[in-house]
Amino acid sequence: MHARRVRRSAVVSLSLLTLCLLLVGCGGGSGSDQQSSSEDTQQAESQSTVEATVGETNGGEDRFASETIQQLDSAIAEVMSEENLPGVAVAVLVPGEDEYVQAQGAANLETGRERQPNDPFRIGSITKTFTATALLQLVDQGQLSKSDPLSNWYPDFPNADQITVDDLLSMRSGIPDYWDEETLRQYYDNPLEDVTAEEIIQQVAGEADQFEAPNQQTQYNNTNYSILERIVEKVTGNDLGTQITEDTIQPLGMRNTIYPVNSELPGELRGYGLNPESEQFEDKTILNPAPPGGAGAMISDISDLGVYARALYNGDLLTPQAQQERLEAQQLEGAPETTGYGEGIAKLGNFWGHNGEIQGFSSEMWFLPQLEATIIVSVNRGDADYESKSTDVLGVVAQTLFPEYVEGGNQTPSEDPVG
Repeated sequence: MHARRVRRSAVVSLSLLTLCLLLVGCGGGSGSDQQSSSEDTQQAESQSTVEATVGETNGGEDRFASETIQQLDSAIAEVMSEENLPGVAVAVLVPGEDEYVQAQGAANLETGRERQPNDPFRIGSITKTFTATALLQLVDQGQLSKSDPLSNWYPDFPNADQITVDDLLSMRSGIPDYWDEETLRQYYDNPLEDVTAEEIIQQVAGEADQFEAPNQQTQYNNTNYSILERIVEKVTGNDLGTQITEDTIQPLGMRNTIYPVNSELPGELRGYGLNPESEQFEDKTILNPAPPGGAGAMISDISDLGVYARALYNGDLLTPQAQQERLEAQQLEGAPETTGYGEGIAKLGNFWGHNGEIQGFSSEMWFLPQLEATIIVSVNRGDADYESKSTDVLGVVAQTLFPEYVEGGNQTPSEDPVG
């Protein structure tokens, strides 16, 4: 393993905080040293464009009117042009009203194949919701407790007697993140590198001077989920992919969702990253899923994620008590009160779910409880900075179809209690 200095700010957490701008109207930055003033200005300009592009709807009565759908198609196309997105797929379902399923742009820039709604894609950190579900199912079965200390499995890990399973689930462990700018760039440039969850854990264990006290702050951290991956495997004797497949994917009938065991992506969709020097797209489809593992390895499609988003929020795979505790989101460090993280699930205003970034791909999976609505977005671009390329698409979808649940829309979403 290559030595490096761990930085406390997690790149992916910026994506969650960026989404606040679109879904809960928060102002200001995340406090991360990774956001420059120029990025803030660019983000503000993008938000102004979104607000200018989308019009107002009357909520449920005209939500899927042909005029509104045409407006949404145009808004997505405009974001694609402005953000230089190769292709986008979107699925929105509101039970009792209607659905919107659309794909625009290219699936393959070399062949010209168009993006299709059923293309499988890498979902990045949405994987964390599956890993957390697998762990919580074991809790329901009595195979372990959320109050169990990490020392049960890693007695020599720093603070192992104080860090609990729940601290890991809820991003409150206080451990540093293996995935800093340097390691992310290393993986981006060498996508077939072989780094296991066990190696990640041992690397972080050697940096005890950078640990903070557990259960003090909620800070997004990928390493938590590498540890949870190994705990699931140690408790069950199964690899994490098998556990997720048998206890989540199969029960929900998700036919296009896999925990991959090789570097290939099924289907014809390609994922791209923009080379800032050549200003050309590079194919980033092929990668070794072992390094992201339980924090970001999985593959799915917009249809399956729509099914899963509803089950995730409603607790279809857990006991009522476990689900209630799962949704007890705590405020993310540097974020507004309306933004929080539960046990492998994020809360952004009225919306619950997760987003995911990995080289070549950027994804959104969100659920709106008031309408039982699901929003799934997939963009086949993910650059070396690992900043979300799907945020603005999510923004125009939410503001066009659900303005009454987005702050700055027709109503204030904070007036609608969630969870």
